[in-house]
Amino acid sequence: MTTPVPPAPPAAPTTAQPAATPVQPVTAASPPVPKKLPFLRFLQVGGLMGLAVVTGFFVYTWWSFRLSHSITEDAFVEAHIVNVAPQSVSGHLVRFLVEENDRVEQGQVLAEVDPVTYHDQVQVARSKVDGAEAELRRQEAALANFRLEVPIQIDIARRGMAAAMADEARAQAALKLTEDEVEHGIEEAQAGLDAATADLVLAQQEYTRFTILQKEDAVPLRRAQEVTRARDAAEAHRKLSATKLARAQADKTRIEVAKRTLEASETATQKAKKGVDLADIGNTKIHEVELLTAVKKEGVTEARTALASTEDQLKYTQIRAPFPGVVVKRYRHLGDFASAGVPILSMYNPDLLYVTANLEETRLRGVAPGNPVELHVDAFEKSFRGRVAWIDKSTGAQFALMPRNVVAGEFTKVVQRVPVRIAIDKDDRWPLLRAGLSVQAVIKHGTGDPALAEQAARGMVEIETRFNRAKD
Repeated sequence: MTTPVPPAPPAAPTTAQPAATPVQPVTAASPPVPKKLPFLRFLQVGGLMGLAVVTGFFVYTWWSFRLSHSITEDAFVEAHIVNVAPQSVSGHLVRFLVEENDRVEQGQVLAEVDPVTYHDQVQVARSKVDGAEAELRRQEAALANFRLEVPIQIDIARRGMAAAMADEARAQAALKLTEDEVEHGIEEAQAGLDAATADLVLAQQEYTRFTILQKEDAVPLRRAQEVTRARDAAEAHRKLSATKLARAQADKTRIEVAKRTLEASETATQKAKKGVDLADIGNTKIHEVELLTAVKKEGVTEARTALASTEDQLKYTQIRAPFPGVVVKRYRHLGDFASAGVPILSMYNPDLLYVTANLEETRLRGVAPGNPVELHVDAFEKSFRGRVAWIDKSTGAQFALMPRNVVAGEFTKVVQRVPVRIAIDKDDRWPLLRAGLSVQAVIKHGTGDPALAEQAARGMVEIETRFNRAKD
């Protein structure tokens, strides 16, 4: 082998002479290429063909898998996170009994607001209830007395009216009887006076005639004396008849007395009737007292309602767990001021876990309720199994805080995502699941299984129903 000769240094160019052509270096000669054996060439070709077949098989398998499954990594484990806050009460937290990650039972006391003010309100409301109940009892006693007295008063008034009417009837009868007696007495006395007057006239005539005859001694003296006595007797009888007539006429005052008695009886009857009317008004008073009693009862009910409200306020000072679950976040500490409706902690129900996969609208073909799902949770080595429970009827963009406005004509098509709820099959790792974990959901295409989907959805709804009842 020859040693290459180094090139000579080029001469400095001048204006008079052109630059010299550079001399190419002499390289060493390439060694001869040996010929490949036919077996080795066949082996290389076979390897390349096998690699192409394997690669094609995996590409086909991957492509067919992609065509028969919908895959998304926009999926998360979700649960109903509930913010627990004081209900209708405010105050300083005097007790805080739980920490984050504590498991609590339904009704367990989580914290307590200072109850002193609300306890005083309960005492005031209870005293108002006692006063309203006492007033109601007094009103009920008055109503009972009215119900007893008014019928008795009505009966007495009616009996008095009956007696007055009887007295009036007797007075009317007495007046009629008196009028008849007086009229008959006057008529009888008048008739006696007329008869006595007639007898006197006759006796006077006899007396005059016999007196004349006596003076002429035509009749005996004895006969004249008898005529004189007869005349005197007739005179006396006329005077007696006149006296009886005067007495009979004087009896007219009995008629006036009877009339006054009748008038008094009529007045008593009118008074008795008014007494009955007044007693009947007692029924109206009973109705009025009944209305007042009803008002008192409403007052008692209102006072009891106010007492129940204040007792609820006092009860709400103890903040209890609305359902069995896990405390995931505390926002307040002991001594902090808690306002009504402002959360002091958050918790969720570990039995109500599911996966929400936001699937592209272009990958919805073949996805149906009941299809099996493979869930690759990042926190676990082994995947979970599940079923599509239901597919939402709207995309997530419909509920965005700032919806898109394409009125101006600026529009860029964006693939929308539809929330798909997936029920997770429970296994031994269920207690280790946590809300918010990232999931890759692989949904197998198919016609679905409505019965399984309905069963899974019904199970989740039952859990949600118990969850909501526990919150209430």
